[in-house]
Amino acid sequence: MKVFYVEIENHKKILIEEKEKVYLLESLGYNFKDINDLIASGIDLLKLDLSNAKEVKKNYKILSPIEYPKQDIICIGMNYTDHKYEVELVSKKDFTKDVDTIYFSKRANKVLGNDDIIVLNKKITSRLDYEIELGIIIGKDCKNVKADEAKNYIFGFTIFNDLSARDLQTKYKQWYYGKSFDGSSVMGPCILLNDGSFDYNNLRLRTKINGETRQENSTKNMILSVDRMIENLSEAMTLKKGTIIATGTPSGVGMAFDPPRFLKNYDEIEMEIEKIGVLKNIVG
Repeated sequence: MKVFYVEIENHKKILIEEKEKVYLLESLGYNFKDINDLIASGIDLLKLDLSNAKEVKKNYKILSPIEYPKQDIICIGMNYTDHKYEVELVSKKDFTKDVDTIYFSKRANKVLGNDDIIVLNKKITSRLDYEIELGIIIGKDCKNVKADEAKNYIFGFTIFNDLSARDLQTKYKQWYYGKSFDGSSVMGPCILLNDGSFDYNNLRLRTKINGETRQENSTKNMILSVDRMIENLSEAMTLKKGTIIATGTPSGVGMAFDPPRFLKNYDEIEMEIEKIGVLKNIVG
């Protein structure tokens, strides 16, 4: 089951997709303001009876499933071995494979969604880069959660593009500034609910730029798995409902090419994660 946040005739709505049919959630009597509100309610979508739900067939614009995060997004850096090696080749001073995975946060005043234009702000960066990541949405407050229990606290999964201004990221040494400019977070097209029917620690990822495959890997190759990540984070802090965690990117980012291949105007980005779908954007 997938959850979409969309705009229909200038109104924002929550849609449920099940077995290739799309239903309007409010037709079952649930009037949530957005998906943050839905998660906060604690409702179990997997138990919904959709037999009386209104099917939606008309055109609609897909929005980011969570446009306005309640907190900064938690990010994991250097979480694929191949990515650690490629960025060290760029600069041992700024990136090194000898460190453990890195936790950092990312400010997102508004998260872009599918088909939104990624604005290339040349006033602040000449090195805009892409990063495909599996996004985790926490569904229940969790503290001191063990890895083997982590699955019980996950609402679902999405595709996250952790856009990065590489010149700012290295200039300021601390990654927050170079990853938190307006429009630097893209998410979607939906949230795939964590229903136990698939192995989220073994999902294929792929990034295409103008039809050319740049990144291709699997979440099975993450250094810190989803479950261990939740255990580690919740040991130190309470992960609140609706928390977004971006789990790291594999090799193939633009800065690692020789010469570098940063994003430019009119580039078409397609990011795909198995079972979730495809997140499409154009740089403009």
